[in-house]
Amino acid sequence: MRKQREKVIFAQRGNIARVLFYMNAVLWLVISAGILVEMLLDNNGLSTLLVGIFLLVNVTAMFLGGKMLAQKEKWTYIFALVVVVLNIALAFTGVPEPLYITALIIDGIILWVLISLRKIYFN
Repeated sequence: MRKQREKVIFAQRGNIARVLFYMNAVLWLVISAGILVEMLLDNNGLSTLLVGIFLLVNVTAMFLGGKMLAQKEKWTYIFALVVVVLNIALAFTGVPEPLYITALIIDGIILWVLISLRKIYFN
């Protein structure tokens, strides 16, 4: 009976975490587009390319974190946890702006959900 309940909890919270990962990836895609347009208007050549690559890696990591979370393996949990913690640090770089605050709130919720799922991944 307990195993069945754990499966239900895993499914519900896992789905919540995945949806939040995907939402955050889309949000960071919007933030990235804004940053890149601003940098292009300022004629920042090479730095625009480097920032663009870095932000694309961030969006990809968020998407993969959500996608791989469906697997019930320790390394996928650790990967998702590391991505969220690094993304929280990245969100602090632009805190006064509403999009960054929104990303920070979503990251906090994802972290809370992931922490609640740790027992399922480490059984």
